[in-house]
Amino acid sequence: MAITDMRKVRMAVHKSIVDELIDKIQKLGCCQFIEADRESVDEKSIASTKSRLSRVDDLLGEVRFALRFLEPFATEKGSGIARAMGDMPSVGLSELAEMASEERLSKICAEVREKERVLSDARAGMSRVRGFISQLRPLVGLPFALDLYSKGTEGIAGSLFTIPKEQLSAFRSGVISAFGEMVDLYVLPTGEKDLTATVSLLYPRESEQQVQDLLTGYSVTRIDVPQQLSGVVSDELALLEREFDEMDAAERAAEADIVEIANDVYRRCQCFSDYWGIRKAQLESLISGDQTEQIVLLSFWIPHVRVHDFEKLVASYESLIDVVVTEPECGENPPILLRNVGWASPVEPLTTMYGTPTYGAFDPTAVVAPFFYLFFGMCFGDAGYGLLISSFLLFLMLRKRVTGTLRKFFMILIIGNLSALVFGALTFSWFGDAITSFPFLRFLMPLKSLQILSPMTDPMTMLYISLTLGFIQILVGLSIAMYENLRRGDKVAAFCDQGGWMVFLVGLVLVGLSKTGVLPISIRMSSFVALVGAVVLIATQGRGKAGVFAKLFSGLMSLYNVTGYLGDVLSYSRLLALGLGSAAVGMVINLLVNLVKDMPYVGIVLAVLIFVLGHLFSIAVNILGAFIHSLRLQYVEFFGKFYEANGEDFTPLCVSTQYVKVSEGVE
Repeated sequence: MAITDMRKVRMAVHKSIVDELIDKIQKLGCCQFIEADRESVDEKSIASTKSRLSRVDDLLGEVRFALRFLEPFATEKGSGIARAMGDMPSVGLSELAEMASEERLSKICAEVREKERVLSDARAGMSRVRGFISQLRPLVGLPFALDLYSKGTEGIAGSLFTIPKEQLSAFRSGVISAFGEMVDLYVLPTGEKDLTATVSLLYPRESEQQVQDLLTGYSVTRIDVPQQLSGVVSDELALLEREFDEMDAAERAAEADIVEIANDVYRRCQCFSDYWGIRKAQLESLISGDQTEQIVLLSFWIPHVRVHDFEKLVASYESLIDVVVTEPECGENPPILLRNVGWASPVEPLTTMYGTPTYGAFDPTAVVAPFFYLFFGMCFGDAGYGLLISSFLLFLMLRKRVTGTLRKFFMILIIGNLSALVFGALTFSWFGDAITSFPFLRFLMPLKSLQILSPMTDPMTMLYISLTLGFIQILVGLSIAMYENLRRGDKVAAFCDQGGWMVFLVGLVLVGLSKTGVLPISIRMSSFVALVGAVVLIATQGRGKAGVFAKLFSGLMSLYNVTGYLGDVLSYSRLLALGLGSAAVGMVINLLVNLVKDMPYVGIVLAVLIFVLGHLFSIAVNILGAFIHSLRLQYVEFFGKFYEANGEDFTPLCVSTQYVKVSEGVE
């Protein structure tokens, strides 16, 4: 069965062994803990565990800060792609625990915090000084000390502001008229294109209110002078630039100090993150249950095939543990773990990406896989591309320790590209029409004997094949829905809904094939099959309505849904369209190569560049289109006929790491 049978385990564990047992269950990696009813949980009993979890969260917060801070400085941190490909250091679990002790973590993170403080202080100082410099540069040429504008003296106050040039003359006249020689008005030199002028105004302190009233009559913008700046602008600028240079040197020294330790500390923090992530997962599982003074009550889901492994694990704790294993009760929804045969299992992520199957329902993975591989090959449709990509991915998988979902994704592409290899051979598409376009490849002409289809010259045959495959997949979807209804005991829905539509649709197809002479059957017989299906649908599709007329009317109107099925079948014409697109792009690239290869001096170089870059571009574009459109046909046209996706993924407690590979103590 593709959906693994689950069992529910309830156990009562003495607190003296619970940490040790949780650690072993995590290494077993097949138990998903169930959150207890929080209303019935004694919060006081789990307060200690919550406190431990809070401490672990704090430690992880410190580690994440250190990683974020050190990342720009570390040169040997490793990329996410490399880690996904299995390029991670291998560390024993006991070694990891010793390396990532709380004492070491706290000490290293405190050191990182201190270095971050020194660097931040230097950068903050540089930012402050840079701000002062930017404020003073427009004031170069001002002959007065700056503290006259920020503080003034006992008898003199000052204002510094900008004013539109067109108001400057009127403002000057207004100042002279109001104060005469009691004020000092100074205008800094301006450029011809400047729209405003910077003005200094010094005046007796007792006239301050009169000056402010005068300024309100003009469009002035005040310039605030920092109180830290007191001297003449030129002197202050010189001091600030020297201070900026000192802080810049301090910043470089701090960065050099950080770079010196960055790689080593970054690797240590990666180990800290993984180890304390493992510990956090343990505590979260522990806190999912309930506790008494001496006992911890826990529940979890486990695959039926792993129950024996769990029983062996807890056998040595027989006197301190009580375990009950039961089947899921009615109304419970166990998590979903998919188990498919080798050739279909890579497609499991595509199934769950749409939605996880409902427990006990049908898992479509094994049915989707052959259709997806076939459709991918038809859309990509080039033997050269398929051979190149499948060989490259196989090489990567042999050289790297690719695991998990990425390995399944690679397998999807490998099988899909092998399908493209076969389909390309059948259509004689090898890097487009490269074999016939380039004389030096003519030795490969025997491959033409494999050709049985020609989409470019005979697209209608490919269209018929695409629509036939689509019709078959839709019938398969209806058959699965019919099977599910029969399994649930709903025979009426099975035979009247899915059965009626299957007979009606097959009858319509037979009518078309018999009229065109494709099938040697009489039109009367094919029409009879379609009529039987139509009668079944008219008689049953309105069975939920009240009254005979309403039932018949609803049944009759249900036949209109045939347009939906027609649209679904026509959607499969994209298999032809994408296959033609891939071939056409390859042919255009080869044509461009032939156009430039005879150019003097640079022709061969340009031809090679166009061939390589053009076909790489074609591969990138067409492989993406082949993947997306093949997947769309499964999600939209196929899954909609039967698929119930209301399940939740199985997420067991396991030793899960991001930066290192745990090499011991994990089964």
